[in-house]
Amino acid sequence: MAAYRQLAAEGLVRLQARSGVFIEAESHRRDDLLPEVATWVIEVFLRGLARSIPPTELRRQARRCLDRVRVRAACVECNRDQLHALCRQLHDDYGFDAVGLDVNALGPGKPISRSAVEVDVIVTTRFHAAEAHRLGRRLHRPVIVVALDTVLVAEVRRMLAQGGVWWVCTDPRFAAKLPYLFPGSCVNPIVVGRDSLDAVPAEAMVYATRAAAERLPQGWRAGQVVTIPRVFSSETARALLTLRIRRNLEAAPASRAHRLRSSDNNS
Repeated sequence: MAAYRQLAAEGLVRLQARSGVFIEAESHRRDDLLPEVATWVIEVFLRGLARSIPPTELRRQARRCLDRVRVRAACVECNRDQLHALCRQLHDDYGFDAVGLDVNALGPGKPISRSAVEVDVIVTTRFHAAEAHRLGRRLHRPVIVVALDTVLVAEVRRMLAQGGVWWVCTDPRFAAKLPYLFPGSCVNPIVVGRDSLDAVPAEAMVYATRAAAERLPQGWRAGQVVTIPRVFSSETARALLTLRIRRNLEAAPASRAHRLRSSDNNS
């Protein structure tokens, strides 16, 4: 039900009492989403007013928290599927400039790319926390180890409990990792570009990584492939937002000092 409520909040489904859950028509999604977002914004503005912060000032402070500087992140993992998922969610949901670092390129004595040296934070999963922390110490950068959203975990467990799951990915290294991710479960990997999609049984449950979903033929399985684009837990989301806001607020004094120097030079 938590997952259904999240989908309803995004305008993708409609919850109807004593009747069920219904896919929302595309036209209704666009019409209904704005009032839902507007309700959230009103609540935020009211909380600001309760603290003597008018909406106009709260809007200015929100921009100051998010829009002053870009935050750069290096995502550390061992395969393209997880690197793609980490980078895309950091960019799409949090506005980070994200680059992927294959853990195999981080061995002793190996040079670090310039794009990685210039990052503000290192993001990884629990499988490569040790390597990420070593890189963090080397670059003197903070490390965030991503925890998975409970909705994702519950959905995968539900699928596994019903039988075998065919897991579509793009990197053979991720396919080899699946038995360690789900020990004792019946997970059948399919690597796009290596394996034939025709091998997937007609009635099989299919999960696709975000990278694989973007490469599947249009209309394959008539939209019955499960893909969850948002995989970060609320704790991870809080850590990422806190980092971005802190970076923006730290940049504010430097920006004011720069404007003052420019004004003095012009005068």
